[in-house]
Amino acid sequence: MKKNILYLMILIILGFLTYYFVFREDQPDYDINEANFTVANIDDITTVLLTDLQGQKIKLTKKEGEWMANDTIEITQSRMRDLLDALRNQGPLQPVKIGSHDEVIKQMSANNTKVEVYTEKGKTHTFYVSKVAAPNNLTYMLTEGAKRPYIVKLPLQNIFLGLRYSTEMRDWRSKKIMRAKADEIEMIDVAYKDSTQYSFHLVHEKDKVPVVTGLQPSTKPLNIKRVQSYLRLWDSIYCLGFEARNRIKDTLLTERKEVATVRMKKANHALQTLTIYFKPVSKGTKGMFKVGNEEFDFDLFIGFLNTTDMLVINRHFAEIMLRSYPEFFEADALPTAPKQAK
Repeated sequence: MKKNILYLMILIILGFLTYYFVFREDQPDYDINEANFTVANIDDITTVLLTDLQGQKIKLTKKEGEWMANDTIEITQSRMRDLLDALRNQGPLQPVKIGSHDEVIKQMSANNTKVEVYTEKGKTHTFYVSKVAAPNNLTYMLTEGAKRPYIVKLPLQNIFLGLRYSTEMRDWRSKKIMRAKADEIEMIDVAYKDSTQYSFHLVHEKDKVPVVTGLQPSTKPLNIKRVQSYLRLWDSIYCLGFEARNRIKDTLLTERKEVATVRMKKANHALQTLTIYFKPVSKGTKGMFKVGNEEFDFDLFIGFLNTTDMLVINRHFAEIMLRSYPEFFEADALPTAPKQAK
């Protein structure tokens, strides 16, 4: 009996020692000045500034519960949630080994994203994130003013965190365009380049009946439900993507055929303008049609938004915006827009 108790005690002691030296993970107690990569309360964050060595800068700011880029550009909110998740949960595993230190510093000095985190109290964190993945998909980070970079990761995840700190606007911006809820819209104007009889001007004042005017007054009464349906659709308009190649943009503005210009004003916001062009036929064109002697893509259009951004729009969303003046005096309802992820 005594031997059994002795064996049991030995097993317990061996089990404890095995756990302590093999399985137990010590919580590193790093100096916050050396490894300040984690934000304890992400709800306090008001701004995140991302800057790279190529001069690209993205300022992410929280406004009325949603995040915007550079004060005016709507972003994909799920992308921002991923960034906040990284800021809250990423942690240092260990400092970069002395033998690798110089090489990592050299690499980071040539290719990094500077991250600055702000709350109402001011700047709380400044650190650099390598744009090149470390072995095993880990991430090198360096706190501003620190002597050594650290290997950083998310718990239980094999994710290269550098991707979450992208300074490319195309990685952030939402594909939702000219976003507005029906009760926010004050005015919509659609002017067709070659079919002015279909152009219209819609005024929507709060607590007043909307007014739609065109080149020739209609003899039919305005279909208010149809107008309201049209206004509701403006919260569900997406583009397929943004085009950054300036050569294509210059060619488009000088040589391509314009369909119409859409202007939309919502309360407490600047006027937005979208000029829509027929898209030239390309390798990816599935269907085409002719305008005069020229052939164009049947399914896609090119848009030029607020004189700065060129984008691709499919036919469905172009048609939602490009209604005609007589349609607002017809009896049936407008089509609805399909739902897309925010």
